[in-house]
Amino acid sequence: MLFAAVGASAQDDLLELLGPVETPDAFVAATFKDTRIINGQSNETPAGGVLHFVIAHRFGQISDGAYALWGLDNASMRMGFDYGITDRLSIGVARNTFQKTYEANLKARLLRQSNTVPLSITGFSSIACNGLRWPEPDRVNYFSSRLSYVHQLVIARKFNSNMSLALTPSVVHHNLVATPADAHDEYLIGAGGRYKLSQRVSVNGEYFLRLNPGEAYNNSLSLGVDIETGGHVFQLHVTNSQGMFERAFLTETAGRWLDGNIYFGFNLSRVFTVSDR
Repeated sequence: MLFAAVGASAQDDLLELLGPVETPDAFVAATFKDTRIINGQSNETPAGGVLHFVIAHRFGQISDGAYALWGLDNASMRMGFDYGITDRLSIGVARNTFQKTYEANLKARLLRQSNTVPLSITGFSSIACNGLRWPEPDRVNYFSSRLSYVHQLVIARKFNSNMSLALTPSVVHHNLVATPADAHDEYLIGAGGRYKLSQRVSVNGEYFLRLNPGEAYNNSLSLGVDIETGGHVFQLHVTNSQGMFERAFLTETAGRWLDGNIYFGFNLSRVFTVSDR
């Protein structure tokens, strides 16, 4: 018994000399239900080897009234594919009927919330190409004039099993602006949140404040509901933004809530395992 006690004491002393035993980080999961809160990006990315497919619809203005079935007679669509290269890095492409816009994006989890890290930070960058015919075909028009760029950081925290919040500082660069007085770079700060009502239903909201507004556009405000049904996530929402890609809803939101210029829309997402990692 004496030798056992001495051996145990010596072992404890050796462990103290080696330092405290490190426990692995327990990463926080499902800060948000999908890769977007409503229009804006969340901190989530598809898992490695997973293809994330999203079809989004945005109908006409609710203020159009019964003649246009409160906007349901008119609709624009976005179809996008995001692929998880790893659990922390994804790439994506999309096509929008709004301005016939093509997109490509890159998204990376730079920091993940865990039992030792208080928040998550995700970087997002995208390039968009306006596909409309030039309104002045007789003048020299450069392809680069069609391009715009967006860079964002999504700083998110899951406070408990029900509530998550995110801040999104953003910059939008336009290669071509309407007048020489307009800024090529626009800066914004966004805020979004999610609150779970049940295991499969949550309410979401987001707002983007333009810090150096130039043209007569408005800040984007959106409210919505997420519904999870097996492998699908339905996101139903109302917003004053008609466009569903970053440059459009960040800097080209023409609708005003107080005037009833709001749009009903939805996102429908589905995931497919392409490569089992």
